Amino acid sequence: KGDTVKEVLDYVEFDADTLVRKLRQDVELAVRQGKIDYEESGHLLRFYEEGLQGYTYLEDPKDAR
Repeated sequence: KGDTVKEVLDYVEFDADTLVRKLRQDVELAVRQGKIDYEESGHLLRFYEEGLQGYTYLEDPKDAR
């Protein structure tokens, strides 16, 4: 199937765990500031983390499950 987004980020020396941690901090701040609610924050983080596990080309959503 090819490389995942996380693998490609590793190739160019980006640490996916660090990116997730920074996003989580920003999302938590946005919740505290009332810019997004708790439910939205969970959706955003899941979407981002699932995206890192996806491939670098378009996938059929039915196949991603």
